[in-house]
Amino acid sequence: MDKATASGKPRQRAWKPKARSGCKTCKIRKVKCDEEKPHCNRCTSTGRTCDGYDLTFRPPPPSTPSPPAPRRDSHHSGASWGIVRSHSPVFLAPALRLNTREERESFDFFTSHAVGHLRGFLDSPFWQREVLQAAHRDSAIQHCIIALGAMYRRFFQGKNSHLTENAMSDKYLQFALRQSNRAIQDLLKKQIAGDYVKDRTSKVTLMTCSILFSSMCCLQGYQKQAIDHLRSGIRMLNEMDEEETKGIHPIDLESLRTIFVGLDMQVRAIMPSRESGSWVARPKTKPLSTSPKGVVLNMTTLITMLQHMESLMNKIHAFNQSSILRDPEEATDDVYTEYSDLLERYERGALVMQHLWSKAPDHGDEYTPSLTALELMQAQIEYLLRYPRADLVEKYPRLGTYEEAKAPFKQPFDVTAQFFHIFELATKLLPTSASPAPVFTTTMGPTSALWLVAIRAPGECQTLRRRAMNLMLNHPRREGFWDGMIAGRIAQLALSLEQERVRASLGLREDDESLGDLEVPDDIRIVAFFLTHPDDDDRKAKVEMSNRGDMAVGVPGAVRWLTW
Repeated sequence: MDKATASGKPRQRAWKPKARSGCKTCKIRKVKCDEEKPHCNRCTSTGRTCDGYDLTFRPPPPSTPSPPAPRRDSHHSGASWGIVRSHSPVFLAPALRLNTREERESFDFFTSHAVGHLRGFLDSPFWQREVLQAAHRDSAIQHCIIALGAMYRRFFQGKNSHLTENAMSDKYLQFALRQSNRAIQDLLKKQIAGDYVKDRTSKVTLMTCSILFSSMCCLQGYQKQAIDHLRSGIRMLNEMDEEETKGIHPIDLESLRTIFVGLDMQVRAIMPSRESGSWVARPKTKPLSTSPKGVVLNMTTLITMLQHMESLMNKIHAFNQSSILRDPEEATDDVYTEYSDLLERYERGALVMQHLWSKAPDHGDEYTPSLTALELMQAQIEYLLRYPRADLVEKYPRLGTYEEAKAPFKQPFDVTAQFFHIFELATKLLPTSASPAPVFTTTMGPTSALWLVAIRAPGECQTLRRRAMNLMLNHPRREGFWDGMIAGRIAQLALSLEQERVRASLGLREDDESLGDLEVPDDIRIVAFFLTHPDDDDRKAKVEMSNRGDMAVGVPGAVRWLTW
């Protein structure tokens, strides 16, 4: 239990740069490191990427190894890149020109703390290695990393899932904004000089910066600006997929693709269908090629499964958005064909996951958090496929038949049991501390799952819905575009509104809570949420909450305003 100060307030642990032995990956995973240099055997023997050692570790003299020779990789849709890689930033980080104490401390916080959260529950070559290598060669990326490190440091010291307005004058944030401006100035100088026209590899730098700028906006709670940066990055990726481009860059184009697919999935999950037509096209992805037979449980396989599941969930959101806007008389056959493809992709991944779990006992708890995170995604995907939105089923009735034991599903669908399963998996990924520290990650985690439970669990599961809502409110987590505490507040508004309407339908006073939570009939359930931000305030949102009756007649439903 956390100790209390004399004032009775929980003590906030101050972060200070630390120098300890052991590689960064083992520290994050809280396992003993064998401290092999340059890459520990504990990581490499299990297929993980060893992220090297803290900046206090120096490789033995007399020489610094030369970077590996560029190699040609064949990537998606014909783009060919020579990628310069090393297994660890250990030789690169000390060589960065960090001129001030603020720069050194912010960079150190980024590498020693922020990266461990940004990567999520699986390894991320982009966050753990490539972006640090890119900072070594590009000043704009270096300034972005330092800015993100300073901003994350201030975020970590707070108690919210985003930085508050009061914190904007903080010295760390002011320093972060100056570093961010220096990154923008560097990019503009190169653009004016024509480098981004002549040098195709600079597009990778621009896409990398779009992810870093978007992350900074997410930390500040600037949702619209974060989405704008993401839109620019995905648009560039889609353009590159149509080109025959060559170049050398420390960041693998497929690492960028993985980040963009995950973030695109998050945005589509909260984007109203009516706005999806103006959004950028989905990043292209490859189908899962891993076979269940002979599958090996290591981090490389798990990352492949993460890419598969994020791509599949992104396809499901895009399918829902496009199908609801199509004319059933013209599109029905195409819709059912597309749905069959989604089911086949789900089955392929589910079979691989079964084999991976069967191998997990041989590795102790080595891969349990990663497998749990993947199973949580799989459980949500199964729900979305077997229990589609009511407005979709009304247009395309065959979509509503997968609650039955129908291929590829062998058992009837118990929706109540599924939500308890989703809730249980989500809680396994949350810290047990009474006052957990804020977390910002770019990957999908328990937050979106808890939102799904709070909003879509059956009407008789009111206690479960409130437990999910309270977990969001009490855990200051931001998972990309999913702000957990804001999502919890919206869920709280929805559940309260439903209860008011149930009481009114029974002839009770709307504010009479003496009977506790009442079961919510389907016609009263809130089934759609529409968030819009005013042009002059990105930290404010209008929330429209509609039930089936509202949707049927095309009215907005109840409107509430949120500020943060």
